[in-house]
Amino acid sequence: MTHAKERRAQHLHALAREELEAFLLKRAEEDEDFAFWLDARLAASMLHEANTPLDPAPFRRRVEALLCAAGSGHRRRHWNEWGAEVDEAALEDLIGEAEPFLAAGRGADALAILTPVAAALADYWPECADWDETLHAFFPHLDGMLAQAVLMDGVSREVRDDLVDELDGWQDKLADYGADDAFSTAIAACLQGWDEPGLEDALAGRAQNWPFGGRGDHLENALTRARLAALDAMGRTEAYLYLSLAAGFYCAHAVKLARMGRVDEAVAFAHARLSAPDDILHLAQAVVAATGQGATSFDLAAWGLSLPAYKEDRGDWYPGVSKISLARWLRDAAQEAGQRDMVLLAAQAAFEESLAREDFRAASRLAGATDWPALRETLLATLLAAPHAYERLEILLDEDMIDEAVACVDPQEGRFFSLGGRTLERLAERAYGDHPDWAIALAFRMADPIMNEGRSTHYDIAAEWLGIAARAHAASGRSGEWAARLDGLIETYYRKYKLRPLLEALRHSAC
Repeated sequence: MTHAKERRAQHLHALAREELEAFLLKRAEEDEDFAFWLDARLAASMLHEANTPLDPAPFRRRVEALLCAAGSGHRRRHWNEWGAEVDEAALEDLIGEAEPFLAAGRGADALAILTPVAAALADYWPECADWDETLHAFFPHLDGMLAQAVLMDGVSREVRDDLVDELDGWQDKLADYGADDAFSTAIAACLQGWDEPGLEDALAGRAQNWPFGGRGDHLENALTRARLAALDAMGRTEAYLYLSLAAGFYCAHAVKLARMGRVDEAVAFAHARLSAPDDILHLAQAVVAATGQGATSFDLAAWGLSLPAYKEDRGDWYPGVSKISLARWLRDAAQEAGQRDMVLLAAQAAFEESLAREDFRAASRLAGATDWPALRETLLATLLAAPHAYERLEILLDEDMIDEAVACVDPQEGRFFSLGGRTLERLAERAYGDHPDWAIALAFRMADPIMNEGRSTHYDIAAEWLGIAARAHAASGRSGEWAARLDGLIETYYRKYKLRPLLEALRHSAC
């Protein structure tokens, strides 16, 4: 907290209740937007008054004010035309007001927040669909929350029937502007609820698979996630476990077991059913959060890191197959817990997965003077053997391994070369003394396209590279050869008035 915020908090704390109320009411009278925000916050604060239905009006006024400020009836004609933008942080906060009600199993109250927001966003979407970059991400978020809400106790069939008509109308409107399936999960939840044939058997543990027809599609999986969230909020624990198991939501099943304190059962289930590193990470985090059993979570994470790596030729790719997040979590959590062996294991795994400079530096920092020399050799061997490593040259430069870095760059190839990066230039500056021919070839490989294609805004970069070539010639005793070559360049490009002075300035670079 900044000093100004601390001082403000102290002043507010010192105010009497009546004075604070007067301040807020006066501000609300003077600022309509603040008034709408305050009304929505006050309405959402009724979380603990379960007998009082939530009024949707404050939330409707708040979202309409947010979107009206951005839209104001103005529609862009071109993608780069100026126009006000939606305050997405404020919109996200407003939607977030529904989360405590969802967590408490109060679906009807959550709908009082979510429904007006969805309606207003659907009305606003035609104004921004052509230029939106991020606002569309609110639709799947709203869709899942609406689906969860309508599946909860207290939301009647009549309410679902009325809502599905609204959702259909919004989705038809959005489909004309590229958001075809914006509310598909919520619509399915309204139509099917808990009445789908065979679902009762799955919830009671009498069915081994859900859905009965085989593996669900995207919509079926989204609906299952909504059902599981609703069951969790309503405290229907056994039904949650049965459905997650039957539907193949094994990570959710294991995490629920851990949160119930059934850690040994969760770990055994993980060893039998889980293989995706991200799933194992979620379970390890759940074990720590629920029970504080750091050693158990660390052992679980280490087991996940030991699983066979994903093979690119397999056809069953899905998100979460990388071990980077799991390794980094174990590295940092084990460091905090003082588990040094786990730190070293995870630090090595994190780098071997990412080949990233930040992970190399983290390993160096955490290993310390005693363990770093051996670990460094292991990590560098992995780096040099890797077919692809985006930050290979940066790491080798950091480690003063100039010969190895030079061996990684063939001046005749184009995959290393970009005007945007200066790593190659750093390498060439440090390598030209021992590798003059390589540096000269690389320098002209970088400079020639700039000069030939007349990229005048990059002539200075070409001159920097030619300066390296000049120093490489001098280092190898070939200053005369450089002078002749430079004269040829000046003659070739004498008409390029921005380039020629830069070339002439290089006459003495090899001296």
